[in-house]
Amino acid sequence: MALTPSSTRGGGPPGRRRPGRTAPIAALVVFAVLLTACGPERVYQYRIMTRGPVSTNVEQFAGQVQRGLNDRRGWSLGGAIEFRRTNGPADFTVWLSTAGSVPSFSSMCSTQWSCRVGPNVIINEDRWRGATATWPYGVATYRNYVVNHEVGHWLGWGHIPCAGPGRRAPVMAQQSKGGAALGRCRFNVWPTEYERQVTAARHGVTARSIGLPSSDDPAGHLDRVDVRRRADGRPERVRLVGWAADGDTRGAIPIAVLVDTEPVWMARADKPRPDVQRIYPGLSRNHGFDVSVDVPPGAGVVCVDAAGVGSGLPRTQIGCEVVK
Repeated sequence: MALTPSSTRGGGPPGRRRPGRTAPIAALVVFAVLLTACGPERVYQYRIMTRGPVSTNVEQFAGQVQRGLNDRRGWSLGGAIEFRRTNGPADFTVWLSTAGSVPSFSSMCSTQWSCRVGPNVIINEDRWRGATATWPYGVATYRNYVVNHEVGHWLGWGHIPCAGPGRRAPVMAQQSKGGAALGRCRFNVWPTEYERQVTAARHGVTARSIGLPSSDDPAGHLDRVDVRRRADGRPERVRLVGWAADGDTRGAIPIAVLVDTEPVWMARADKPRPDVQRIYPGLSRNHGFDVSVDVPPGAGVVCVDAAGVGSGLPRTQIGCEVVK
Protein backbone atom coordinates (compact mmCIF):
# COMPACT_ATOMS: atom_id res chain seq x y z
CA MET A 1 0.00 0.00 0.00
CA ALA A 2 1.39 3.45 -0.86
CA LEU A 3 2.43 5.69 1.96
CA THR A 4 0.27 8.71 2.69
CA PRO A 5 2.57 11.47 3.90
CA SER A 6 1.17 13.13 6.97
CA SER A 7 4.45 14.77 7.92
CA THR A 8 7.37 15.60 5.67
CA ARG A 9 10.80 16.82 6.69
CA GLY A 10 12.37 19.04 4.03
CA GLY A 11 15.76 20.62 3.69
CA GLY A 12 17.25 18.14 1.26
CA PRO A 13 20.84 17.37 0.41
CA PRO A 14 23.39 19.77 -0.93
CA GLY A 15 22.39 20.45 -4.51
CA ARG A 16 18.62 20.14 -4.14
CA ARG A 17 16.89 22.96 -6.01
CA ARG A 18 15.41 25.52 -3.65
CA PRO A 19 14.26 29.09 -4.38
CA GLY A 20 17.10 31.57 -4.11
CA ARG A 21 19.82 28.92 -3.81
CA THR A 22 20.32 27.68 -7.37
CA ALA A 23 23.03 30.15 -8.32
CA PRO A 24 25.27 29.70 -5.21
CA ILE A 25 25.00 25.91 -5.42
CA ALA A 26 25.72 25.92 -9.16
CA ALA A 27 28.75 28.11 -8.52
CA LEU A 28 29.96 25.69 -5.84
CA VAL A 29 29.66 22.78 -8.26
CA VAL A 30 31.59 24.62 -10.97
CA PHE A 31 34.27 25.65 -8.47
CA ALA A 32 34.68 22.03 -7.28
CA VAL A 33 34.93 20.75 -10.87
CA LEU A 34 37.50 23.39 -11.81
CA LEU A 35 39.68 22.58 -8.82
CA THR A 36 39.49 18.88 -9.59
CA ALA A 37 40.51 19.49 -13.21
CA CYS A 38 43.50 21.72 -12.37
CA GLY A 39 46.94 20.21 -12.05
CA PRO A 40 49.21 20.70 -9.04
CA GLU A 41 50.66 24.14 -8.33
CA ARG A 42 53.81 22.68 -6.79
CA VAL A 43 55.60 19.33 -7.17
CA TYR A 44 57.96 17.81 -4.61
CA GLN A 45 60.09 14.79 -5.47
CA TYR A 46 61.04 12.17 -2.93
CA ARG A 47 63.00 8.93 -2.84
CA ILE A 48 62.31 5.70 -0.96
CA MET A 49 65.31 4.19 0.85
CA THR A 50 65.89 1.60 3.59
CA ARG A 51 68.36 1.28 6.41
CA GLY A 52 69.07 -1.94 8.27
CA PRO A 53 67.77 -5.43 7.43
CA VAL A 54 64.10 -4.50 7.04
CA SER A 55 61.61 -7.37 6.62
CA THR A 56 58.75 -5.27 5.21
CA ASN A 57 57.98 -5.47 1.49
CA VAL A 58 59.55 -2.22 0.34
CA GLU A 59 57.36 -1.72 -2.72
CA GLN A 60 54.23 -2.15 -0.62
CA PHE A 61 55.66 0.38 1.80
CA ALA A 62 56.39 2.76 -1.09
CA GLY A 63 52.88 2.31 -2.46
CA GLN A 64 51.20 3.27 0.79
CA VAL A 65 53.53 6.24 1.24
CA GLN A 66 52.64 7.49 -2.23
CA ARG A 67 48.89 7.01 -1.76
CA GLY A 68 48.98 8.75 1.61
CA LEU A 69 51.05 11.70 0.45
CA ASN A 70 48.82 12.34 -2.56
CA ASP A 71 45.52 11.70 -0.81
CA ARG A 72 43.36 14.83 -1.20
CA ARG A 73 42.86 14.86 2.58
CA GLY A 74 46.59 15.03 3.28
CA TRP A 75 49.52 17.31 2.46
CA SER A 76 48.52 17.37 -1.19
CA LEU A 77 46.00 19.97 0.02
CA GLY A 78 43.30 18.70 -2.29
CA GLY A 79 45.69 18.31 -5.22
CA ALA A 80 47.49 21.65 -4.98
CA ILE A 81 50.75 19.82 -4.18
CA GLU A 82 51.90 16.61 -5.84
CA PHE A 83 54.51 14.28 -4.36
CA ARG A 84 56.38 12.29 -7.01
CA ARG A 85 58.65 9.37 -6.31
CA THR A 86 62.01 9.44 -8.07
CA ASN A 87 65.25 7.47 -8.12
CA GLY A 88 67.27 10.60 -8.83
CA PRO A 89 67.75 13.94 -7.07
CA ALA A 90 64.94 14.58 -4.61
CA ASP A 91 63.61 17.18 -2.21
CA PHE A 92 63.45 14.65 0.60
CA THR A 93 63.88 10.94 1.27
CA VAL A 94 61.45 8.65 3.06
CA TRP A 95 63.42 5.95 4.87
CA LEU A 96 62.07 2.66 6.17
CA SER A 97 64.49 1.87 8.96
CA THR A 98 64.82 -0.96 11.42
CA ALA A 99 64.27 0.28 14.96
CA GLY A 100 67.90 -0.29 15.88
CA SER A 101 69.09 1.80 12.94
CA VAL A 102 66.91 4.88 13.58
CA PRO A 103 69.43 6.51 16.01
CA SER A 104 72.10 6.32 13.30
CA PHE A 105 70.42 9.33 11.65
CA SER A 106 70.83 11.51 14.77
CA SER A 107 71.36 11.24 18.50
CA MET A 108 67.96 12.95 18.81
CA CYS A 109 66.24 9.90 17.26
CA SER A 110 65.33 6.83 19.32
CA THR A 111 64.71 3.17 18.63
CA GLN A 112 61.08 3.61 19.77
CA TRP A 113 59.76 6.29 17.44
CA SER A 114 59.94 7.57 13.89
CA CYS A 115 61.99 10.70 13.26
CA ARG A 116 62.88 13.49 10.83
CA VAL A 117 66.41 14.81 10.31
CA GLY A 118 66.84 17.48 7.65
CA PRO A 119 65.59 16.04 4.32
CA ASN A 120 65.36 12.54 5.84
CA VAL A 121 61.92 11.34 6.89
CA ILE A 122 62.58 8.16 8.90
CA ILE A 123 59.79 5.66 9.50
CA ASN A 124 60.55 3.20 12.29
CA GLU A 125 59.75 -0.29 10.99
CA ASP A 126 58.46 -1.43 14.39
CA ARG A 127 55.89 1.38 14.34
CA TRP A 128 55.06 0.71 10.69
CA ARG A 129 54.32 -2.93 11.41
CA GLY A 130 52.67 -2.61 14.81
CA ALA A 131 51.54 1.01 15.35
CA THR A 132 51.39 1.83 19.08
CA ALA A 133 49.45 0.41 22.00
CA THR A 134 47.28 3.53 22.30
CA TRP A 135 46.41 3.95 18.60
CA PRO A 136 42.69 3.09 18.20
CA TYR A 137 42.18 2.69 14.43
CA GLY A 138 44.40 -0.13 13.24
CA VAL A 139 47.77 -0.36 11.54
CA ALA A 140 46.72 0.87 8.06
CA THR A 141 45.48 4.22 9.37
CA TYR A 142 48.48 4.59 11.68
CA ARG A 143 50.75 4.29 8.65
CA ASN A 144 49.03 7.25 7.02
CA TYR A 145 49.26 9.20 10.28
CA VAL A 146 52.98 8.58 10.85
CA VAL A 147 53.90 9.50 7.26
CA ASN A 148 51.76 12.65 7.46
CA HIS A 149 53.33 13.57 10.81
CA GLU A 150 56.95 13.08 9.79
CA VAL A 151 56.55 14.65 6.34
CA GLY A 152 54.79 17.50 8.14
CA HIS A 153 58.08 18.18 9.93
CA TRP A 154 59.84 18.35 6.56
CA LEU A 155 57.17 20.80 5.37
CA GLY A 156 58.12 23.10 8.23
CA TRP A 157 55.96 22.09 11.16
CA GLY A 158 56.99 21.48 14.75
CA HIS A 159 54.74 19.71 17.20
CA ILE A 160 51.31 21.22 17.90
CA PRO A 161 49.52 20.65 21.21
CA CYS A 162 45.97 19.44 21.51
CA ALA A 163 43.42 22.26 21.23
CA GLY A 164 41.18 20.82 23.94
CA PRO A 165 39.27 17.74 25.08
CA GLY A 166 37.12 16.22 22.35
CA ARG A 167 38.65 18.33 19.57
CA ARG A 168 40.29 16.70 16.55
CA ALA A 169 44.01 16.46 17.24
CA PRO A 170 46.35 18.25 14.82
CA VAL A 171 48.21 15.72 12.70
CA MET A 172 51.34 17.36 14.12
CA ALA A 173 50.35 16.40 17.68
CA GLN A 174 52.44 13.52 19.07
CA GLN A 175 49.55 11.09 18.85
CA SER A 176 51.81 8.04 18.83
CA LYS A 177 52.46 8.62 22.52
CA GLY A 178 48.76 8.80 23.44
CA GLY A 179 47.63 9.78 26.93
CA ALA A 180 48.85 13.15 28.17
CA ALA A 181 50.71 13.83 24.92
CA LEU A 182 47.39 13.65 23.08
CA GLY A 183 45.73 16.01 25.56
CA ARG A 184 42.52 13.99 25.36
CA CYS A 185 41.93 15.17 21.79
CA ARG A 186 40.37 12.84 19.25
CA PHE A 187 42.96 10.81 17.35
CA ASN A 188 43.27 12.12 13.81
CA VAL A 189 45.03 10.91 10.66
CA TRP A 190 44.83 13.95 8.36
CA PRO A 191 45.90 17.62 8.60
CA THR A 192 43.32 19.92 10.16
CA GLU A 193 42.02 22.90 8.20
CA TYR A 194 44.37 25.17 10.12
CA GLU A 195 47.35 22.98 9.19
CA ARG A 196 46.20 22.88 5.56
CA GLN A 197 45.84 26.65 5.24
CA VAL A 198 49.13 27.49 6.95
CA THR A 199 50.98 24.92 4.81
CA ALA A 200 49.40 26.36 1.66
CA ALA A 201 50.58 29.86 2.58
CA ARG A 202 54.10 28.66 3.41
CA HIS A 203 54.47 26.77 0.14
CA GLY A 204 52.82 29.31 -2.14
CA VAL A 205 49.76 27.32 -3.17
CA THR A 206 46.01 27.51 -2.62
CA ALA A 207 44.53 24.71 -0.55
CA ARG A 208 41.70 23.08 -2.47
CA SER A 209 38.54 21.35 -1.34
CA ILE A 210 39.00 17.71 -0.40
CA GLY A 211 35.70 16.95 -2.15
CA LEU A 212 34.23 15.24 0.93
CA PRO A 213 31.84 16.29 3.69
CA SER A 214 34.48 15.19 6.24
CA SER A 215 37.99 13.78 5.98
CA ASP A 216 37.14 10.61 7.91
CA ASP A 217 33.95 11.05 9.97
CA PRO A 218 30.65 9.63 8.72
CA ALA A 219 28.32 12.32 7.42
CA GLY A 220 25.02 12.66 5.61
CA HIS A 221 21.55 14.15 5.65
CA LEU A 222 18.03 12.95 6.36
CA ASP A 223 16.17 14.64 3.51
CA ARG A 224 12.64 13.37 3.97
CA VAL A 225 10.46 11.57 6.49
CA ASP A 226 6.98 10.30 5.52
CA VAL A 227 4.71 8.86 8.20
CA ARG A 228 1.81 6.49 7.56
CA ARG A 229 -0.64 6.66 10.44
CA ARG A 230 -3.31 4.42 11.90
CA ALA A 231 -6.96 5.39 12.04
CA ASP A 232 -6.40 6.88 15.51
CA GLY A 233 -3.61 9.13 14.17
CA ARG A 234 -0.72 7.32 15.79
CA PRO A 235 2.30 6.33 13.66
CA GLU A 236 2.43 2.93 11.99
CA ARG A 237 5.18 3.01 9.36
CA VAL A 238 7.90 5.52 8.50
CA ARG A 239 9.77 6.09 5.25
CA LEU A 240 13.22 7.70 5.50
CA VAL A 241 15.10 9.16 2.51
CA GLY A 242 18.60 10.65 2.55
CA TRP A 243 22.29 9.96 2.07
CA ALA A 244 25.31 8.93 4.10
CA ALA A 245 29.02 8.56 3.36
CA ASP A 246 32.46 8.34 4.99
CA GLY A 247 35.70 9.82 3.67
CA ASP A 248 37.58 6.59 4.41
CA THR A 249 35.72 4.67 1.69
CA ARG A 250 34.11 5.26 -1.68
CA GLY A 251 31.80 2.35 -0.94
CA ALA A 252 28.46 2.26 0.83
CA ILE A 253 28.34 2.57 4.61
CA PRO A 254 25.76 1.23 7.06
CA ILE A 255 22.99 3.33 8.54
CA ALA A 256 20.89 2.59 11.62
CA VAL A 257 17.29 3.64 12.21
CA LEU A 258 16.51 4.43 15.84
CA VAL A 259 13.09 4.83 17.41
CA ASP A 260 13.23 6.71 20.70
CA THR A 261 17.01 6.01 20.86
CA GLU A 262 16.58 2.24 20.33
CA PRO A 263 18.02 0.74 17.09
CA VAL A 264 15.28 -1.01 15.11
CA TRP A 265 16.69 -1.37 11.59
CA MET A 266 20.03 -1.57 9.77
CA ALA A 267 20.53 -0.83 6.08
CA ARG A 268 23.20 0.36 3.66
CA ALA A 269 23.35 3.74 1.96
CA ASP A 270 23.99 2.35 -1.52
CA LYS A 271 21.40 3.95 -3.82
CA PRO A 272 22.36 6.39 -6.61
CA ARG A 273 22.68 10.03 -5.53
CA PRO A 274 24.38 11.90 -8.38
CA ASP A 275 23.30 15.20 -6.80
CA VAL A 276 25.45 14.47 -3.75
CA GLN A 277 28.39 13.39 -5.89
CA ARG A 278 28.25 16.64 -7.84
CA ILE A 279 28.81 18.59 -4.62
CA TYR A 280 31.30 16.10 -3.15
CA PRO A 281 33.32 14.77 -6.11
CA GLY A 282 35.47 12.70 -3.75
CA LEU A 283 32.48 10.42 -3.19
CA SER A 284 31.14 7.74 -5.50
CA ARG A 285 27.64 7.88 -7.00
CA ASN A 286 25.89 5.42 -4.68
CA HIS A 287 25.42 6.85 -1.19
CA GLY A 288 21.65 7.21 -0.92
CA PHE A 289 19.09 5.39 1.19
CA ASP A 290 15.31 5.00 1.00
CA VAL A 291 14.00 2.70 3.72
CA SER A 292 10.61 2.06 5.31
CA VAL A 293 10.23 0.61 8.79
CA ASP A 294 7.33 -0.29 11.02
CA VAL A 295 7.16 1.67 14.26
CA PRO A 296 5.11 1.10 17.41
CA PRO A 297 2.05 3.35 17.85
CA GLY A 298 3.69 5.01 20.83
CA ALA A 299 6.80 6.04 18.86
CA GLY A 300 7.95 9.59 19.50
CA VAL A 301 11.19 10.36 17.60
CA VAL A 302 12.81 8.53 14.69
CA CYS A 303 16.52 9.15 13.94
CA VAL A 304 19.09 7.92 11.44
CA ASP A 305 22.75 7.35 12.34
CA ALA A 306 25.56 6.90 9.81
CA ALA A 307 28.16 4.32 10.85
CA GLY A 308 31.83 5.16 10.31
CA VAL A 309 34.58 2.97 8.89
CA GLY A 310 38.33 3.27 9.34
CA SER A 311 39.38 6.28 11.43
CA GLY A 312 37.15 9.04 12.74
CA LEU A 313 33.91 8.91 14.70
CA PRO A 314 32.19 5.51 14.91
CA ARG A 315 28.84 7.10 14.11
CA THR A 316 27.16 10.42 13.36
CA GLN A 317 23.49 11.23 13.78
CA ILE A 318 22.39 12.71 10.45
CA GLY A 319 18.78 13.55 11.24
CA CYS A 320 15.73 13.06 13.47
CA GLU A 321 11.99 13.66 13.15
CA VAL A 322 9.14 13.74 15.69
CA VAL A 323 6.49 11.28 14.48
CA LYS A 324 4.09 11.02 17.43
